[in-house]
Amino acid sequence: METVLDMTTEGILHETESREADWICESCLKHPAITALRSFNRHFASRPLMRPELRLFLASMAAFNRHTTAGIAILAGRLSDQILPLLPAEGHQIGACVLDAAVDEYGLRESVTHVQLARNFAEYLGISTDEIDVRSNAAPAAIELGDALFSWYREKPAAFSLGMHAASELTSVEEFVPWHDIFLKFPQYRFSLEVPEFEYMRAHHVHEPDHINSAKRCISKYLDVLPAHGGLLREGARAYLASYQAMFEQLDSRIFG
Repeated sequence: METVLDMTTEGILHETESREADWICESCLKHPAITALRSFNRHFASRPLMRPELRLFLASMAAFNRHTTAGIAILAGRLSDQILPLLPAEGHQIGACVLDAAVDEYGLRESVTHVQLARNFAEYLGISTDEIDVRSNAAPAAIELGDALFSWYREKPAAFSLGMHAASELTSVEEFVPWHDIFLKFPQYRFSLEVPEFEYMRAHHVHEPDHINSAKRCISKYLDVLPAHGGLLREGARAYLASYQAMFEQLDSRIFG
């Protein structure tokens, strides 16, 4: 009887933590940051960007994502380190849910890193790597968020970092699914599905939905072990989304007025 009760209780707890993962993801999608991104995307789809606008957009995305690739890999290790003493059989499984995104960012499935794909994409559009790397070409809010991500992935509590990472994955789908079609829409960009430099958009269009599922699994498994850390997860998601909202409001204003 005791065994049945324990198994039932475990199932209820797992269902509760799964609901918490769903709640975090749903609350992210209801955040004003998504409204800001969708407003930007509507304007983005209304006309092709001129060269200075493209430079601002691409340099901002580079500044914003500067520390993300390494940060994801570091977070995976931090999650394993936190969970292993409590549950030796599960620690690496939880970290692996995040590490899967790092595999893509490091280019282990496409043979080059996503940073290099982004630079190839920009150069095809006539924006050089040197221009991308000049911080003054990026929106200040993108620089601020990119700099914050360095410490958020490495120095904040792991639960905060995981919530922030989950919010990042959720917003990425809202970015790359529309952008994929927008860059194909306008002949001025000269892209097609067959153009090698379009791989930057194509890869994200394919992988980002899987990254969301991995992040949700990670949250659910993490909270199974440390259910009291839900507040830190939500705090991390909110911090990310507030800065993300500021970035896209700034880009929308500077590019489209």
